[in-house]
Amino acid sequence: MKVLGLTCGRKMSNTEILVKEALMGSEEIGAEVEIVRLMDLNIKPCTGCNSCVIDLFEKAGSGECVIKNDDFWFIDDKIHDCDGLILGSPVYEKAPQGLLKVLNDRMGPSHDLAFRIIAKKIREEKGITKGKGPDERSFKPRVASLFAVGGSDWTTLALPLLQIFALPMNMLVVDQHVFNWIGLPAIVALRPEMLERARRSGRHVAETLKKPIEEARYIGDPGRCPVCHSNVLVLGTTTEPVICAVCGVKGQLKTKGDDYVLEVADEARALSDVLLSGKFHHGDDMKAVSLKPDPRMAEIPALIEKYKSYLKYSRPGRAKTAK
Repeated sequence: MKVLGLTCGRKMSNTEILVKEALMGSEEIGAEVEIVRLMDLNIKPCTGCNSCVIDLFEKAGSGECVIKNDDFWFIDDKIHDCDGLILGSPVYEKAPQGLLKVLNDRMGPSHDLAFRIIAKKIREEKGITKGKGPDERSFKPRVASLFAVGGSDWTTLALPLLQIFALPMNMLVVDQHVFNWIGLPAIVALRPEMLERARRSGRHVAETLKKPIEEARYIGDPGRCPVCHSNVLVLGTTTEPVICAVCGVKGQLKTKGDDYVLEVADEARALSDVLLSGKFHHGDDMKAVSLKPDPRMAEIPALIEKYKSYLKYSRPGRAKTAK
């Protein structure tokens, strides 16, 4: 079993130390471990061209990104190869480090497990043998542990956005934790309770990988959502359901003693975005609404013509290259 540590912080500072401590815990249980610093990589932003989704749905291909000249392929291979992931990020203005969001965008629809299952079924049903299909490593179960590291308690959006990284690939999050009030470089080395918490998480990831995925146990903060354990809920009116901002499950907020809980019916739980059933439902919605061709598509070129010449893009000046 392979456990990958992906750290999004400074070299040898708090996030990296905690991720390494967790990897040491995984190694204690017999895992093969490896670490990658996201800041060492050149990851270009997604352009939103949708080529990956078109390749999966229309060609039953691999869903590969059309951007080739960066390091995405390196980290993509590492994540495909691992069985468990320890993902750690410092928190900047309540959210994880920005390059992780760039990577998340590149690994979004193209790595959605439901989309890849559909492409694989199309290949099998039509007997397609030419060209590359989805990476077979996409279909193995994986587990993840998520660490957010903050200098204060301004960390409320950190874990939800880290969970979004695991969502497309259907990684089962078995632990998540926020380490607050460690703002000075490497000061977590003076916090033995935090180091032990990280090591326990790494041990738990490796121990989980030794059992059937159905026996996986979540050990983090239970949160408010009974499905993904997020604390971020979207409130509508009193007559509308409450929606989990991470997994999209809908339920009713009820009081329970001095506390409150999100009650979710079985049929609503099945539509959660972290479950395959929910992913397939989402894909059906996409095809029925936003990806459904409009009969007036041919009118678009004429309608957008006026925007082509409207304003010139402001760009920074470039110094001339010395001859």
